[in-house]
Amino acid sequence: HCLYHNEPGQRTLLITHSNAALNDLFQKLMERDVPARYLLRLGQGEADLDTDLDFSRAGRVNAMLARRLELLADVERLAVSLGVPEDVAYTCETAGHFWLLHVLSRWEKFQAEAAKSSDADFVATKFPFLKFFADAPQPLFTGTDREADARKANGCMRHVRGMFTELEECRAFELPKGMGDRSNYLLTRQAKVVAMTCTHAALKRRDFLKLGFKYDNLVMEESAQVLEIETFIPMMLQKPTDGRSRLKRVVLIGDHHQLP
Repeated sequence: HCLYHNEPGQRTLLITHSNAALNDLFQKLMERDVPARYLLRLGQGEADLDTDLDFSRAGRVNAMLARRLELLADVERLAVSLGVPEDVAYTCETAGHFWLLHVLSRWEKFQAEAAKSSDADFVATKFPFLKFFADAPQPLFTGTDREADARKANGCMRHVRGMFTELEECRAFELPKGMGDRSNYLLTRQAKVVAMTCTHAALKRRDFLKLGFKYDNLVMEESAQVLEIETFIPMMLQKPTDGRSRLKRVVLIGDHHQLP
C-alpha cells in the first residue's frame, strides 16, 4: 500500500509461501485505497478470495471492458450536455479527442475568465459542466461564496479528468481482440500489484520471461517458510536490463534465513 502511493510509477510483486497468507494480504490491500484495476491475483487460490470481484487475469480483463462501457456512457452524457455529437463516445480514442478539443479547452477558458472576474456568482453561472452535474443530490454551488464554489468546481473537474484518465488506460484493451493478448497486457503493463505464491512463480517463470514481465519491488511474506533457493526464483522472473537487475527493493517479512 505504501509502495503504491509513494511510487505510483512502480510495479510490485507480492509473494507468499501459502495461498492462505496471500489471500489474507490481498484482502487487506483491497480494503485500502488501491484501485481494483491495479490488482492482480495469479494462481488457483484466487477462487478462495472473500470478494464478489474476480481478480484473475480473465476477471480483470472483463472488468476493464465493462468499466470501459460505463465510462463511454458517461462521456456520451457529457457530450450531450455540451451540445456535441454523441459519436465522440464511440471508442476510447474518439473520447480522447473529445477531451482535448471540447472538455479541456472549455475548462481552460473558464479558468482564464475566472481570473479576470470578481463576481461572486461567476463559478455558479459560468462553470462549463453545469448540465453534466445537474443530477447531483444537492446544488453544487451557492453563488455567494466564491472560494467554496471554486473548490467544488475543481473537485468536479478532477472527477471529469479521472474519467478520461481511466479511459486512456482502457484504450489498450480495445485494440487486441483475443483474451490472451488482453490478459498478457494486463499482466505486463496494467497491474501495479501482482500477487502469487512462490510455487506459482516457479511453475510460470519461463512464461513470465517470455512475456517480458517487469516489476520494481518484491515483497515476500512467510519468508521463514520459504527455502533459501526458493527466495531467488521470484527475483528472477524478469530479464535484466543492460546486464543489471531492474529490482529496486526486496522486502522479506517474518523470520528468515540470511541471504547472500
